[in-house]
This record gives sequence, structure tokens and C-alpha cells, in this order.
Amino acid sequence: MIFSREFRMMAQEGHLASASLLAGFEALTKLNYDKPGTVYLSLFHLATGLERILKIAFVLDYKAKNRLASPSDRQLKELGHSITDIYTTLHTIAGTYSITNGWFTEHTEHCEVLRTLSEFARFSRYYNLDQLVSGRDSPDPLTRWFSVHMKIAYATISKAQLNGIMERARNHCEAHGLLGWEMGPTGQWDLNVDVIYQLEIARVSRGHCVWTIIQILEPIYRLIEHLENKIHQIEMLVDGKSSTTPYMTEFFPFCLTNRSVAIRRKSWTTLFHIAGRV
Repeated sequence: MIFSREFRMMAQEGHLASASLLAGFEALTKLNYDKPGTVYLSLFHLATGLERILKIAFVLDYKAKNRLASPSDRQLKELGHSITDIYTTLHTIAGTYSITNGWFTEHTEHCEVLRTLSEFARFSRYYNLDQLVSGRDSPDPLTRWFSVHMKIAYATISKAQLNGIMERARNHCEAHGLLGWEMGPTGQWDLNVDVIYQLEIARVSRGHCVWTIIQILEPIYRLIEHLENKIHQIEMLVDGKSSTTPYMTEFFPFCLTNRSVAIRRKSWTTLFHIAGRV
């Protein structure tokens, strides 16, 4: 098998997207709203990885429909950097191949995740500097992500667990005389007990955030799997000797992680290791 330059570029892009997503998962498992850097780290990795895996699927679709030709620079630029727009485009493409399960539409936590990461990638990653120099009106990524995190948490944590967390928060505040107010992760002044309650809910639900993103990735993985097979069939018909595209799904086996593993796993970056020269 002869590995072309195009093959190597696709492989390197697969490495980059995979490493970014896994780093994002691991950062989520360590996320601490008292340490804002951990939130930014998660958003940077996840936004980068998600945009890149989406664009990998777009490139594969183009190659499958154009006898292995790659899209032009202009076509890729026209696709843009909006994660939500690219996701919608791929949802439509997937429909043409009857890959219709697992895609998310409005009014779900999953779409809120997509919107938040899209906002961060395009605008909010410079929020702090923008506020310093111009006061531009844009959403604070810290409070924006916390809001999404809470939607995921309340959709997955039982009422009994929530009541238990509140009881522990009250006991902690009474034991330590924390009966005042503080700036909480919502970006507003809240009672100490409410802030402690919010932070504990966030802590116990970090794994559920990882699972939510894996649910977003699963249909994208299925689309990539379908497209890579179509491309390899075309390559065999052309000459059967050279390949322009790796098996891209080999970079993303974690997209098939089940719920219980996704929620509990803490280490992601060392779990899947793909190496070697091509």
C-alpha cells in the first residue's frame, strides 16, 4: 500500500481532532468553577476537536461524491467556523445516506452544548480581553457553560440526590458560620449555601457532561464510518494500490463509549493511543 501525502494529512488531522476531544473530556472530569482556567481549558479543547471532526466528515463526503477529489480552500472557508452550522450541514448530509439516528435538534441539552462551544470558538474565547479593551457585549463563557452544565445536571441527577446535596450544603454552612453572600458561578451574588450547593452539583455531574458530548459525536462517527467505506470502495475501483484516506474511525473509538463508562472514567488522554509513521 502506498501512502500518499493526502493520506498523511488526513491522518494528522485525525490525530489532532482525537487528541483535542480526549483532552477536552479529561479536562471536564477535573473542571472546577473556583478555578476558571479549568473551564477555559475544557472549552478550548472541545471546541477545537468538535469543529475538526465535523470538517473531517465534510471532507470525506466531498471525496466520496467527487471521485476522491478534495474540496478547495474556498469551499472549506465557505463552510465557516460555526460548529452549529457545520453540524446542521452534516445532519442534512447524513440524511441522504439514511443515517438519521442520534442527531439532536432544538430544545435539548445537546444543542445547548453545540451552541455554547460554537459561541466560544467564534467569539467568547477572547471575552476577557474584549471586556478590558472595548466592553463588547458578548456572553461570558464561564457563566454560559455553567448554565449548560446545570441543565445537564438537573436532567440526570435524581431529586433524592439533589436533596441530599442541599442538606450537606446547609450543614456545612451552619458548621462554619457561612451565612452571607458571595459571587457564585452564575455570575451573580448568591447565598453561601446556594453557591456551595451549585458547585457540588457541578462536581458530581462532570461525567454526565462527557457523556452528553459523546452522544453528540456518535452519529458523526457513524457518518464518517459510512463515508470512509465508500471512499475505499472507490479507491479499489481506481487502481487498488494507493489510498488517499485512512480509516478515520480508528482515531475516534471513544465515540462508541457507553454511558456508564463515560460517566465514571477520569483518564481519557492515555486510554486511546494511536501512533506510528505513515
